[in-house]
Amino acid sequence: MSWNALLPELMLSLGILLVFLLELFLSRKYYKFLTLLAGLVPLFALLSLFFVHVPSKTLLDVFYVDTHNLIGKGLLYAITSLSLLASYDYFLKKEADYGELSYLVLTSSLGLSILLSSSNLALLFLALELSSITMYVLIGNFRRDYPSKEGAYKYLVMGSTGTATLALGSAFYYASVGSLFLKPYSDSNTLFLLGMFLILSALALKVSAVPFHFWTPDAYEGAPTPITAYISTAPKIALYFLLVKMSALFSQVKEWMLLVALLSILSMFYASFVAYAQKSVKRLLAYSSIAHAGYFLLGIVVWDKILSSAMLFYLSVYAFATLGSFIVLAVLEKRESFTHHFMDYRGLGRHDTLPAVVLSLFLFALIGIPPMALFIGKLGIFAGLAKVGLLPLALLFVVASIISAGYYLKVIVYMFLEGEERRWQKVKLSAGEAFVIMLCAVLVVLFGIFPSVLYDLIFNAL
Repeated sequence: MSWNALLPELMLSLGILLVFLLELFLSRKYYKFLTLLAGLVPLFALLSLFFVHVPSKTLLDVFYVDTHNLIGKGLLYAITSLSLLASYDYFLKKEADYGELSYLVLTSSLGLSILLSSSNLALLFLALELSSITMYVLIGNFRRDYPSKEGAYKYLVMGSTGTATLALGSAFYYASVGSLFLKPYSDSNTLFLLGMFLILSALALKVSAVPFHFWTPDAYEGAPTPITAYISTAPKIALYFLLVKMSALFSQVKEWMLLVALLSILSMFYASFVAYAQKSVKRLLAYSSIAHAGYFLLGIVVWDKILSSAMLFYLSVYAFATLGSFIVLAVLEKRESFTHHFMDYRGLGRHDTLPAVVLSLFLFALIGIPPMALFIGKLGIFAGLAKVGLLPLALLFVVASIISAGYYLKVIVYMFLEGEERRWQKVKLSAGEAFVIMLCAVLVVLFGIFPSVLYDLIFNAL
């Protein structure tokens, strides 16, 4: 067995064991130390990627490593590390400094890392469940807070349904193909189509696509905000890198294109309209995540190298913009009685300028305004769809993007143009929060000016 292929996962596993053992013997006053230590573990896993030989297989060929999934793992580890580094001060202020939080985040990332290399539905199922179960616990981390427990419970119920759907879909896939290995298939027999529908539905639930999105607003709103930052970015990276691989295998089946296009259109337009009715900025960003699920699904409607590369580039820079947005929200939430209601944001730009300016930058990025990197991503998806002859989908994508701009601008208007409702005491950023926010802002702008740095890396890996 080739242990080299498992090097990043072994690094994560050793880090999880180390943090777990230290947490058993150290008191709660060492919470910050444990969190920072846990934040370093994914960085070591990231460095280990440079020593992995590609392509390679191990574990009876169910675990496959190539350049494509190594890039996904690198982004996953970076997001995990940044999420942990920005979280410690928030949980200390909220008196929710539970030691197990750090290694639960690492365990979730371990599951997602294995998912990225899964070439067999059995391993994919185990990896997805390892990640999902830990996320249920993370969302309910505010033990004395009812919305946190409600969000965790809703995700648990919906996630369990997704688990059953994935297992049933895998059974139908095995019945039609004769193997649990993911491999090219183009025969539209009934068993395969049913299996494909169930598997895709289970994965659509995990990426918050309509109509499987119902858990998302409550889970995002109820979870501790740094955890929301993590669950809104890390799982999407792993799942969309996996879906690109599945698109290459199954997009010759015309029903794949129809199903993915339907999920995409429903997600884009439903979320864009419902977001306008939200009174909470945090909940609004949850619907933004649902709308972006529709944008990303456009990249896997058919297999095309340019289209898939543009989508993965867009996904990568979206992850940094979304992570930065939620970390800014976490900083604001450290104020007593701050609820993320729009009224709490009135006049924020005049009273506490720095968080308002940085949040505005991330919101402009999510709209897709140049020179932000997400503009390049959206332009790439539009061009990719037009190239493969799906101009109607490209036009719907543009319309949905224009509609979505309004609810992002609504937040900016409240912060800078509305009269001040309350005077909040200014909050200090911790070193971890300041570093993560600054890095995300720099990357969102930098990849917009020099997109080829990341885009060429992804394109050459496919």
